[in-house]
Amino acid sequence: MCEAIGVDIVVQELSQAQQLFEDATDAKAAVAVLRFILMHASKYDVERSDLVEELQQLGMQQETAEAIAQSYEDHRARIQDQQRAQRFQFPGVEKLEWKVDTPSKVILNLKLDQPVVECNVATTAASESRELCLNMSKNKFLALYEELSQAQSLLHSV
Repeated sequence: MCEAIGVDIVVQELSQAQQLFEDATDAKAAVAVLRFILMHASKYDVERSDLVEELQQLGMQQETAEAIAQSYEDHRARIQDQQRAQRFQFPGVEKLEWKVDTPSKVILNLKLDQPVVECNVATTAASESRELCLNMSKNKFLALYEELSQAQSLLHSV
């Protein structure tokens, strides 16, 4: 059963594993539990021995825990590859344009792999003129974006 679930995780289908137990609700629950175990063990790169120990602490028999751990070892690399492919990735920046219409209004256009993002900033009071140069690599931009997202989530939690 673990073998079928491991294969199904990699191909993103549960049809084969669910067809093995099409009529039994308990079997479907077992498939869901095993899928959860394999997905999360792969996500956190759990060692085989640690997985066996954790499963035994949950009340599983030694033989059953060993069988699940063996299936996990057999499919770990492919499951992790599948998880990496599904991670969120910010689209790459193709082109960046900006202009200042008036001293109190700034327009920023980012052309990404997907639709264009437009950002308009207007200040309330005219401030002293100064030059602002911005030179940023794609990696730095992605790091900045990540940090700003984290800051925003912190502000929402306050």
